[in-house]
Amino acid sequence: MKDDFRLGAVRRRKIVDLVEGRGAVAVGELSKEFGVSTATIRRDLKELGETGVVTRTHGGVVNNASALIDLPNDERMLLHSEEKRRIGRAAIELLDGGETVFLDAGTTALAVAESAHRKPDCRYVTSCLRIASRLRDQGIPNFYLIGGAYIGVNDSFGGRLAISAIRTLTFDISFLCCSSIDLANRSISIGDESYSQIQAEVVAASRRNMVVAQHEKVGAGGFIKTASFDDIDCIITDDGLDDDSRQRLEGAGIALVLA
Repeated sequence: MKDDFRLGAVRRRKIVDLVEGRGAVAVGELSKEFGVSTATIRRDLKELGETGVVTRTHGGVVNNASALIDLPNDERMLLHSEEKRRIGRAAIELLDGGETVFLDAGTTALAVAESAHRKPDCRYVTSCLRIASRLRDQGIPNFYLIGGAYIGVNDSFGGRLAISAIRTLTFDISFLCCSSIDLANRSISIGDESYSQIQAEVVAASRRNMVVAQHEKVGAGGFIKTASFDDIDCIITDDGLDDDSRQRLEGAGIALVLA
């Protein structure tokens, strides 16, 4: 059952990617693309349609600005795992050691946390339960978990209690996750309203803000803006970033690290 879930989760994300690229895809096309029955594809589309990620039609599915909505954390963990590992290692190597570092709630920030043992002298702060567990398992001696109202989509805490706590803190560096890096609007966005205020407060509390995101998120339209390019010091992404996007980001004064 676990393998079936993992395969189904990966297939559904690939369906979303296809729909984003083509605008619309028929059930028959998807069935041939993935080598599964049309009944399986219809179940996938039903699940995606219920989350609002895509819009189902009679014979297939159409694009519904999937970057506006975050997939559940367990599904996102399966996507672009190798790119995220490289991004995480590159991000941790930017630390000198001894800094106070905020790790955002997201699977790419989780990849940063998985390399935290390389800089164990930093003080790590997070609002994500999974990231706190990963830091504990690595024996990191100095980390803090910000509590509040639980947000299931990214296994984090938010609400007034979390916001109040963040407002008492200052971070040397924050590693931020996002749903999109919007080149047209010169901003980053996330898809979950309940967490958006947490990220905005972190941006304000951090001396340097660094975005960790795979290159597919560059150029996408977003839902809730949490920071403008003026707030961002660096973007750490994978080496799939195209030249035009790279030039536009560097032209905005943002340092780039390609992992």
